[in-house]
Amino acid sequence: MTNRFTKPAVGLLLGLITLLGFVSLPATASAGTPVHLRVVTHEGRILVDRNMSTGTATIKPTSSCPSLGGRTGPARTLDGATGMGLLYQASLRFKALRPLKVSDSDFGFGICGIGGVMAKGQEWWSIYLNNKAAATGAEGLKLKKGDSVLFFLSETWAEPNPNLLVLKGPGKVRRGATTSVRVFEYDSNGKRRPAAGAKVFVQGSGSVVTDSQGYAQVKISGKTRIVARKSGSIPSNRVYVKTGK
Repeated sequence: MTNRFTKPAVGLLLGLITLLGFVSLPATASAGTPVHLRVVTHEGRILVDRNMSTGTATIKPTSSCPSLGGRTGPARTLDGATGMGLLYQASLRFKALRPLKVSDSDFGFGICGIGGVMAKGQEWWSIYLNNKAAATGAEGLKLKKGDSVLFFLSETWAEPNPNLLVLKGPGKVRRGATTSVRVFEYDSNGKRRPAAGAKVFVQGSGSVVTDSQGYAQVKISGKTRIVARKSGSIPSNRVYVKTGK
């Protein structure tokens, strides 16, 4: 019997199979639970403020915490989307979070340091879920689509959860326009109020102070980012603003 598959035909077939394989990859790569992650220190340094997807993670503890103790040991797998899995997977993606130092104990994984910032003395990595102090550690924190997670290095475990700021603003405005933004302040229980007296910083353009209702008027000269800060509170999320005609 004559073989009807010529070399060009075989090459075309293999190319098609390869193409279909590549086409299917994005669905696999994008699998996971989409959430928002912020990592901030008590000095106001924002290590990460990004959206990403997270899911099941296998984590190997590599450090003993100066303040928590704990141990190194074999890797463990956390099923589904968790706070610890999110932080670990984010450290693989974002250089600012490396090295990530994690210990293990009978109470679960403990966070020793993020991005080279170690918890020392009374310092403590606190966790907020949806602008409220989390009721569990990072390992036990179960996440769902749209959740917002904040890891904050507090100055002391005795007062681990200062108020945090949330900034609301437009994603796009006309170039040179003056636009309104608003800052809210959340306490550890998630109770919200307008953040009066917060400073709103526009990248490259200085700052303005919010009024009694948390509003501020800012001029947008070009593509920029905005963040709000207030003494004693955790800095806000960043708002990225694009400009058009």
